[in-house]
Amino acid sequence: MSKHEEKEITGDEIKKEFQVERMILFSDAVFAIVITLMAIEIRLPETGGKEGALPLAQALEHLLPVIVSYCISFVFIGAIWYQHLRMFSLLKDYDRGLIVRNLVLLFFVSLFPFSSSVITHEQGGMTAMFFYLGIILLSVAAQYFLYRYILVERPGLRISTGIAKHMQELRKQKISLVSFASTYVLITLTSLLITKPELKPMSVMWMAVFPFVYRWMAAKKAKHAKAGGPENGGKQAE
Repeated sequence: MSKHEEKEITGDEIKKEFQVERMILFSDAVFAIVITLMAIEIRLPETGGKEGALPLAQALEHLLPVIVSYCISFVFIGAIWYQHLRMFSLLKDYDRGLIVRNLVLLFFVSLFPFSSSVITHEQGGMTAMFFYLGIILLSVAAQYFLYRYILVERPGLRISTGIAKHMQELRKQKISLVSFASTYVLITLTSLLITKPELKPMSVMWMAVFPFVYRWMAAKKAKHAKAGGPENGGKQAE
């Protein structure tokens, strides 16, 4: 290989790394803006001597649902960002499919400020809850398919070493996605079957079953893999 060809290859690799870095910076900016927008939603109502103003203690109590929603959303977005960081640490190249899947993930993540405000709306009811949980479900699904695209569908875009742990994480994400989707369906069906509006929020109690469904599916998959089933590695794992 001539020095000219080596320079061309090196220049092409640097360009690819720069483009991947741009995707990472853009994604990080979206995550940061989303968290900031959610924090802006925490606004203290008027307090003090003005007519109609709320006492501070009552104002903070009024803000409690907003703060809880922010904390839950912050933890979830933080978890997605951390996984996004791990995924993109594998990349050495990119293509249109990767960009599209990454944008789809960022699209659903960017809806969190709106979904958080919807769920804390006093008149939101079960519709708001379905919307909020739906955004979580779609974000988890988008993250899984992005991860699968990098690891399984386009292995040429990533490095080829140290993949075993990522494949194991991908399997866990698949179990989590199926478990959460099953829980979401149970909540929806239960809410439709309950006729009394005041009892419909009880359908959300199915969320308590989610960890048990996840553990059961994980144990079943591990048992199947140990028995030498098709879950062992590569594309067969997915």
